[in-house]
Amino acid sequence: MKRATKRRSFLAALGAGASAVAGCMGIGGGSDDGQTSSAPETDANDGTETATPGDDGNGGNGGSSQNAFSRGEVVEDFEFEKFQESSWGVIEGNAALDGQNAHQGSQSLRLENKNGRVAGVFRAFPDGLDLTKHDLTLAAQLEKPAEGRIAIEVLAPGRSDMLTCRRYINKEFDGWLRFDVGYTGKTGNPDLKHVQEIRIVVESEQGTPIRFWIDDLRKIKKPDKGKVIFTFDDNHVTQYDVAFKEFQKRNWPGGVAVIPDTVGGSEQLDTGQLREMRDAGWDIMSHPQTGRPLPEYPKKEQEKMITEAKRYLELKGFEKGSRHFVTPYHRINGETLELLQKHHETGFLYAGCPNNAEQPSGMHTISRILGRDPQGTRRITNLAAEFNQLAVVTYHDIGNGQDFETSPDDFRNVVNHVANKDVDVVAPSALLD
Repeated sequence: MKRATKRRSFLAALGAGASAVAGCMGIGGGSDDGQTSSAPETDANDGTETATPGDDGNGGNGGSSQNAFSRGEVVEDFEFEKFQESSWGVIEGNAALDGQNAHQGSQSLRLENKNGRVAGVFRAFPDGLDLTKHDLTLAAQLEKPAEGRIAIEVLAPGRSDMLTCRRYINKEFDGWLRFDVGYTGKTGNPDLKHVQEIRIVVESEQGTPIRFWIDDLRKIKKPDKGKVIFTFDDNHVTQYDVAFKEFQKRNWPGGVAVIPDTVGGSEQLDTGQLREMRDAGWDIMSHPQTGRPLPEYPKKEQEKMITEAKRYLELKGFEKGSRHFVTPYHRINGETLELLQKHHETGFLYAGCPNNAEQPSGMHTISRILGRDPQGTRRITNLAAEFNQLAVVTYHDIGNGQDFETSPDDFRNVVNHVANKDVDVVAPSALLD
């Protein structure tokens, strides 16, 4: 197939029907095939098959090999001598090996298009790549555009039967990010035993330059059943009145991201309610209140806010839940990531796609979707159930009227849908324990 034809077909597949999402107050759903699109807005606050929790190989801000990732089986390490002699081809833009910037090993693959719109590569697998029991995990670094999505297509075996992943990266995070290829879109009836091609692309507006790197593509084991985690930000009292009571009917756990200074407020959960939820298996998670996204503060101030919020939970008897961190405004940089790896065992933020359900490959950048739109949320959980992945769905305030993010009916719509799927609903600590 000619390069221009590949480019047009890729754009048609990824661009059709993508809908906007609101950041901490929106949905990671989208078009009818479950695609997600647009960057989130901010709100008022917001080798081996095993790995040690925290050793997620994200590599911090611009560095890498000190946190080498060793899970699974290497599909491509990009250590070949010449790109032109490799198994990869260009979809659009330019591709070159880069020995000055690698996530792991001695080099990575740099992709650029100074005119913008599309830059990407593909690799064919003539004998087929079997992903029936595995997910893909990729290391990537996005420089231009400063904020955007890396899109990955898995053709199984062709364009009429394929899966799509779109992973959002916030503008402050300019280092290496390792993430799972969590499926956000489906076309036809993909057969993951016979994957014939993988495509990796970044899109931008015409005239907006693209520059990014990829490295260390692997496949990692996934379980025989998908998982869903429900998290609830900002400890609104409606999370007890609606979500907790609804979950008690099904013996489901969840996770509450607590802003310490607001506990016991007129519209917020009090300590007694949080302890009742904890005793029912819920994780009471850390979510410090910050006036701005954490990357806008010096590293020392970031650490103070992170440690104070965690200490509060520990003193109140929520040690188990305090291992988990929910990122305010969904925005981190390399310094934030380094601090999360130091003080917490997991970190959650909006990224718009599912994760590996055995254990996410980036334990401090676990992707969430935003559950306000029930239709979009159902699509993502359908894909997680079908392909044994982990969908993390988050909500804020649940109630009737314009002042509430989600209505009780819309929330129960999603809960009832998930209850009819072959997935396990677990607390965040299930990823560790």
